[in-house]
Amino acid sequence: MSRLITASRGMKHPKVLIVEDNPELVNLLVEVLQDAGLQTAVAECGAVALETAKSTHVDLILLDLGLPDIQGLELCRRLKASKDLMHVPIMVMTGKESVEDKVQAFELGVVDYVNKPFQLAELQARILAHLRHKSSRDRMEEAHQLEHQRTHEELSRISKAMDSTSDAVCLLDVNGKVNYVNVAFSHLFQTNLAALSDPTALKGLFSKTEVWDSIWNSSRAGRSWSGEVEVRTSSGDLISSLCRADSIMGEKSVPVGTVMIITDISQRKRLERDLLYLANHDTLTGLYNRRCFDELLETSVAQAKRGLMSFLLYLDLDNFKVINDSAGHAAGDRLLIEIAKLLRENTRGGDKIARFGGDEFTVLLSGASHVEANAIAKRLLQLLDEYRFNEQGKSFATSLSIGMAAIDGQISGEDVLAQADSACYMVKAKGRNGLQIFKADNSEMQQLRREAGWSIAIKDALRENRFELWLQPIRPLRKQVSLYFEVLIRMRDREGNLVMPGVFLPAAERFGNIQQLDHFVIQNAVALLRAHSRLSLAINLSAKTLNDPGLPDLVERTLTDAGVQPSRASFEITETAMIRNLSQARELISRIKSFGCRFALDDFGCGASSLSYLRDLPVDYLKIDGSFIQSIATDPINRALVKSINEVAHVLGKQTVAEYVVNSEVLRVVQELGIDYVQGYHICAPSPPSAFFPQARGL
Repeated sequence: MSRLITASRGMKHPKVLIVEDNPELVNLLVEVLQDAGLQTAVAECGAVALETAKSTHVDLILLDLGLPDIQGLELCRRLKASKDLMHVPIMVMTGKESVEDKVQAFELGVVDYVNKPFQLAELQARILAHLRHKSSRDRMEEAHQLEHQRTHEELSRISKAMDSTSDAVCLLDVNGKVNYVNVAFSHLFQTNLAALSDPTALKGLFSKTEVWDSIWNSSRAGRSWSGEVEVRTSSGDLISSLCRADSIMGEKSVPVGTVMIITDISQRKRLERDLLYLANHDTLTGLYNRRCFDELLETSVAQAKRGLMSFLLYLDLDNFKVINDSAGHAAGDRLLIEIAKLLRENTRGGDKIARFGGDEFTVLLSGASHVEANAIAKRLLQLLDEYRFNEQGKSFATSLSIGMAAIDGQISGEDVLAQADSACYMVKAKGRNGLQIFKADNSEMQQLRREAGWSIAIKDALRENRFELWLQPIRPLRKQVSLYFEVLIRMRDREGNLVMPGVFLPAAERFGNIQQLDHFVIQNAVALLRAHSRLSLAINLSAKTLNDPGLPDLVERTLTDAGVQPSRASFEITETAMIRNLSQARELISRIKSFGCRFALDDFGCGASSLSYLRDLPVDYLKIDGSFIQSIATDPINRALVKSINEVAHVLGKQTVAEYVVNSEVLRVVQELGIDYVQGYHICAPSPPSAFFPQARGL
């Protein structure tokens, strides 16, 4: 804790009742509050809390809504229903973000609402602030009790002290005539004592006459009254306030007048409204935020079960990154604000619009038919296609990719959202700027959903350590070179069955798990190199990892930390991945080679112009694509192509590897052509490291 806050001198060891069933959190709260000079009491359930609050004096109740016996809001209701406890401030703690709970809590009279996890220093400060306020009110209450015991002459003397308080105070005689108002009262209501000479004038300050009648009847009966009311100034403005009225008792306990205290809480009410707005809206665009939209979506699902059909649009703003990067983040923010405005202006009044992420939006079309939803989506597509964003004299074009899903009450809001997201993803995969309606029987969507399932399985397998490294030897055909192994990845499902990479790697590429897998392979391959000092490995890198500027530092740091010579590690990238970003690939290869690693160009020969750029690539090996090798013994064209590739590679000082050596005839031909290395099932099938190094079990 950066700064210790303590109770002020005016607060005489106030006591806080902590109502919480988590022992660890209780211990932490007790320590923090006692450090601040506060007394504490603890109740682990609602029943104990009620008993403790009634049997001992407490100044504030810190209440967790998630109690094991009594629902938190119900406990608030019972506490506030008690005459002895109704004025004890209650602060609510909860780990559940529910707008409805928050509104109900404030309606019940809760003074503050704190979401878990919270900052202890902030919680401590809030508690002390409320205790100071209660201490001030308690002192005022004591002053009022003294007033009840004194004569009208004493009230006149005490009135001078009233002018120093910020609360509005007025004194009435037994007939309801106002005898005194303090300065705060005059300022709040923009009036004075003379203007209140009519006994009905004070009644007119209350927006609801029945509230005044209740206050006056309680006072005449010698009872106190307190509650939240709306009062009206002389200009007609309504102000939220807390009102307390107490009878002034004379001899023989006969009421001789009333003291009324009115506290302006309009600022607190505005703050509450602002907090509720911020909890539900995106601060940049003013649209609903994701948390609020999830609640609205579930409400729409519930309505659909009762027959009200709706649709969900999932919108992704095309080319936003280009605009954001080229024009700057401030321009990107202005673009998002303009898009939000366009969405508001071109949807129906009751439609719910949210900013779901950086450049993603959702639109909930409540009660819309399929025809209406389709028309709105197409209108938005056309609108954004024609829209131009102007920034610093430049004009930028953008568009939308829209996925649409029906809300029919058959599936949850989360699943509806996943369907719309999948449909939107299909639009982006097909080139963007389009509309796709989710259909469960669409084969492309089914494939996407399968891959999405594998994406989740990949995350689970990484977390549960169910990935394995397998090795396949790359055997030299000349004595001058050494054997090394290619690292391959395998997954185990939860039943222990082996899952081949062709099943899960496409999903990893599409859903962004591939870099995690690459990092897993690099780290575990280096661990294998560290365990076997004479071993050399070739590690595959994906196209997306090639775009990671931090990859060279990761490789160098991992090798250095393990104490492994960089020359024992080589990396393989496919020719297709290389062609996609040739200049960036060259830079990455050069950086990794600069500290001693080697590089191989995999699947060589399947690209559009392999030999034209081969001269400039800083690679050490060419792995000739298996589609040429596996038929080399029977196809003279493939044999001639492989011969040419091998000769050019040797002229350029690069070594060659023949993949997919499937039989002895293929092996014989590649030997005749002078290829340096061979790899394939005829040489050796991929196997776990323990098959080659018995001591490698567990790696």
